[in-house]
Amino acid sequence: MLVVGGRLAAALMALISMRAVTTFLTPEQYGELALLIAVQSFCGLLLINPIGQHINLHTHAWWDDGTLMARLKSYRGYIIMVSFVGAIVIFTMGKQHTLEQILWTSIAMFTVVIVGTWNSTLIPMLNLLGFRAASVLWSILTVIIGLACSICLVMWLSTATAWFAGQAIGLGICALGANYVLQKHVLPTKHSKEHLSLIDKRTVLSYCLPLALATGLMWLQLSGYRFLVESYWGLAQLGFMVIGLQLAGQISALAESLAMQFFHPMFFRRVSAHEQMDEVKLALSDLLNTLIPVYFVLTGLIIVSAPYLLKVLVASEFQDAKFFVMLGAGIELCRVVGNLLSNAAHIRRKTNSLALPYGVGAITTVVLIVLIGLRQQEIIWVGVALIFGAIAMLLVMLIAMYRQVSFRLDVWRCLFGIVVMLAMIGLVDWLPTPDGMIMAIECLIVTATLASIVVVALLWKNSATLRLLNVQLRKN
Repeated sequence: MLVVGGRLAAALMALISMRAVTTFLTPEQYGELALLIAVQSFCGLLLINPIGQHINLHTHAWWDDGTLMARLKSYRGYIIMVSFVGAIVIFTMGKQHTLEQILWTSIAMFTVVIVGTWNSTLIPMLNLLGFRAASVLWSILTVIIGLACSICLVMWLSTATAWFAGQAIGLGICALGANYVLQKHVLPTKHSKEHLSLIDKRTVLSYCLPLALATGLMWLQLSGYRFLVESYWGLAQLGFMVIGLQLAGQISALAESLAMQFFHPMFFRRVSAHEQMDEVKLALSDLLNTLIPVYFVLTGLIIVSAPYLLKVLVASEFQDAKFFVMLGAGIELCRVVGNLLSNAAHIRRKTNSLALPYGVGAITTVVLIVLIGLRQQEIIWVGVALIFGAIAMLLVMLIAMYRQVSFRLDVWRCLFGIVVMLAMIGLVDWLPTPDGMIMAIECLIVTATLASIVVVALLWKNSATLRLLNVQLRKN
């Protein structure tokens, strides 16, 4: 209940942020913000995420032997180097701005990469180690402080950079808070003042570099395409499209973060001894059979609720993006299921196997967008290209990951989730068009309540879920 309540509160603030950002920024400015976020995610996925996954896999072992904080000390310099990369990329992109504007945007990017990395490392780490209350608190405060600072800055200076800089303040303050809590719970050991190695050369070559290739291709598929869209259709069209896709992404990210915060700590604890293949197969199967049916229901909910979500959560300039929200729901379904399946590669430390699925998805997406751009088609076809790329990625991922860990799917629960999703999609043309905020909220409450009942039915007495929950995170 603590995790669910905390994540719902954070998600509510994130959705309020969407309303705020679409109110204060024009579609063109939002397109510029989308490019800034794409550069930030480039640094995160390509350069930070591989090391972060290595830390996640070893967090429990390092905590148990008292070396966790000593190992994290050597992470600082690497994060600063990655931040310089982000700043340099921004500096080379800003040809249409003055030197002063480019400089401030580069500084904002440098800061966001640093504080964003520590925030996304330390707060989930608190959750992994069982300090759920602290993790929930700092997650909520990150969104609240970031929103307040972004609004203050954008009211003073109406630019995408101002909003971006406000987010940095929230990320930084709460990263410091999470670090304080972690330090308070660390037991003094002989390693406390040492600088221990975080990662060795062998792990970098065998695990991190292949994972960086895979996540770089994933970035190209999920965010890198924005630069092509800006080139062919302009910033305003990009902003309009991204807001629809991002609305679906925000809701999907809520469900995924709930799952990660609630189930992944138990999952990682179960697979920490990755040589025990029978337990690894069962743990991955349990994770998939708990979450995949739920994600089907969530996808149907987003699609059927698209017009009501737009009415409530975005400004009037962006409320015609219904089709992008629906396409975004399908893209997000492929993304989150692909992320679940990719755990097989992380468990087996064979992250080179992720390159093929993400490579197929990225190539499919980029080739289709270029063809659409050259033919000067409407931007709605970009959404179709994105969903084709996502489906291609998921199909290859399913095959590749099954070869790593031969998981078993609960066919009946998955089929039930698919049937519910299709039933929701079938209702799209039958539901009333929202003619006001109150009606939109009422429709959202009804559809969300029905979907919640279905989710509870899927999880109720689910043996896979019960096995996941019956795990002790910390040794006494």
